[in-house]
Amino acid sequence: MHRVIVRMNKAENVADIFLLLFGEMHDKFLRSGEKITRLWLSRAQFRALTHLRRQGPLPISELASELKISKQQTTPLICKLIDSGLVVRKADEHDRRIVRIEITEAGRDTVEELVAEIKQAFAAKLGVLPDADLDELEQMIRRIRKILEHVK
Repeated sequence: MHRVIVRMNKAENVADIFLLLFGEMHDKFLRSGEKITRLWLSRAQFRALTHLRRQGPLPISELASELKISKQQTTPLICKLIDSGLVVRKADEHDRRIVRIEITEAGRDTVEELVAEIKQAFAAKLGVLPDADLDELEQMIRRIRKILEHVK
């Protein structure tokens, strides 16, 4: 029992540090990315496009689940992306009853442009750090990602 309590305290301490880190990351880095995407797309539209770019065509219900929003919220979001020519609805090849949402070439280009701008903004902020700090930061981020692969 004591071991479980100690383990929970460790997990809670790590969670506290993560929350602090997320706040700092948001303030120092993500806000500039949000400003860039807001000029073109809403945050939800950008998330939908990047997800479709990574995962490929998905039924709207599955996309809603992946984005952690309701199907009712997803429908108008997708309609706006369709109107903008960034995604299309396509019937499933194996089951015509299923309609999949697929990113278009224009959608891919938009995501790539926005990601490049966000990456450039991040790099400019990180560029003030000495090389030794950048090397250490890169190693730490790679290690954190490796550790977090075990979290579901």
